[in-house]
Amino acid sequence: MTKQFTVRPISVTQIISGDLWAGAEVQVYNLCKALHTSPDIKVTAVVFNLGILNDRLVELGIPVTLADETATGPLGIIKAIASHCRTQDTDLIHTHGFKENILGILGKELGGVHYSIRTVHGNPEHKFSWKKPHKWLASRVDIGLGRIRQQAVIAVSTQLQMALEPQFPGMVHKICNFIDVQELRDAWLPKPSKTSPEIKVGIVGRLVPVKRIDLFITAIHLLNKEGIYCKGVIIGDGPLRSELERLASNLGVKDHIDFLGFIDPAAEEMSTLDVLLMTSDHEGLPMTLLEAMALSVPIVAHKTGGIPELLNDGDCGSLVTDHTSSGYASAVKELLRGNLKHRLVENAFLQVKRSFSSEHNTADYIHLYKKTVSKEVSPSR
Repeated sequence: MTKQFTVRPISVTQIISGDLWAGAEVQVYNLCKALHTSPDIKVTAVVFNLGILNDRLVELGIPVTLADETATGPLGIIKAIASHCRTQDTDLIHTHGFKENILGILGKELGGVHYSIRTVHGNPEHKFSWKKPHKWLASRVDIGLGRIRQQAVIAVSTQLQMALEPQFPGMVHKICNFIDVQELRDAWLPKPSKTSPEIKVGIVGRLVPVKRIDLFITAIHLLNKEGIYCKGVIIGDGPLRSELERLASNLGVKDHIDFLGFIDPAAEEMSTLDVLLMTSDHEGLPMTLLEAMALSVPIVAHKTGGIPELLNDGDCGSLVTDHTSSGYASAVKELLRGNLKHRLVENAFLQVKRSFSSEHNTADYIHLYKKTVSKEVSPSR
């Protein structure tokens, strides 16, 4: 009688802070949800904060350890990661973020895990310099540990891939962010009928400096001043809210700006927009734009980071090189003229369905996991 041997799934533990529900957290959730249905992967997670991500992973039935950073220090988190990895028989840890990389690598060493990879979700929001030596040192430690104790680095865009290659030579793989296009469309389309002729121009993101919500508010001011009557819709919250509300008041557009705060899911409100603006100083490969493309929302965005790749160099949305409020106002005016909007929306839907859907990109992750654990990617020594 021939013996039957079964190969157990690769046990992969995701490490993420989970304090926010922003692009990286949404992508980790999408990845975990997709992996959870794969017979080849057993997915587990360690999160550092209670919040939406923790709750949603638990709802999926994924084993989650809360290494609560509000109640314990770095050593406690490292021990929690190690304990989780031993309990779950983890083969590989997958880290998401600066802090998560360092603590995750140390935790996997303590837990006896041989393999680790990281995903870099975007460009650093702050430049590291000797003016802040502790942050500069931490960034050096992060890169050093990544080089010697991880096997692969995932970049979510070509721009990030090129930026990371000098830091991690021979280690970088590009796997773009992704969404479940059909699930999103089934949930939020068709769009509700418009009850007002006013144009709704929206922005989605944390109210922090890098998102440049000030440019958005000033662009709404310029559009209304030029006779294009529109309502600005800000979906998100953050430390700059009071300052931005004052800006809207000082510009006389307080009645034309709605601060909606954090909304989950943002797709519900996003689906009602006539135009989505993205005015960030820089971006990786924004989940918000993927959702807008799937929901047939016209896009005007800064030509930076992974955005040109996502919008196919302007075939799927308007790219702005004049990173000023007048630059964005002009791009919105141009978008609203003629049939340009309809052509861009059609192209965007085809682009997101073809290149950024969950099936293809999840398969790339599974392939990399298998390749790493099978030692085709050399383990650290």
